[in-house]
Amino acid sequence: MELYNITGFLIHRTDVKMTNYFTKQLKPFEMTPEQWSIISVLDGERATTQKELAEAIDRDQSTVVRMIHSLEKKGFVKRIVNDADKRSHNLFLSDKGITLKSKLLPIVIEAHNHVTRYLSEGEIEQLKAILEKLYASVRDD
Repeated sequence: MELYNITGFLIHRTDVKMTNYFTKQLKPFEMTPEQWSIISVLDGERATTQKELAEAIDRDQSTVVRMIHSLEKKGFVKRIVNDADKRSHNLFLSDKGITLKSKLLPIVIEAHNHVTRYLSEGEIEQLKAILEKLYASVRDD
């Protein structure tokens, strides 16, 4: 089978280019795409557990703990012991994190618009549906 007919290769090649582009957009804010994924999920008002966060961004909990620690050191995330389960922490965006999220959101939207500029709204929806099907086919493997 020819390399350019292998779906995994095509997705990986695209992911690398898109991640590099997104990394460049976030660099002035000393933020990585992975850190943005956490910032985008967290809120200043609603508590999120580390487990919920790991599931939301599809990362293992130990990786998420390291990422949270880094964001906490930068002052973007607050970690508060869960009253119901002392082994668990509730995560919130700090005021600084909320401000950063509002600054980054237009940049993220512009990056999305840039990488999808040759696609119609219908094609974007089709792409999402196809990628969800591919993800579902390998999710538990």
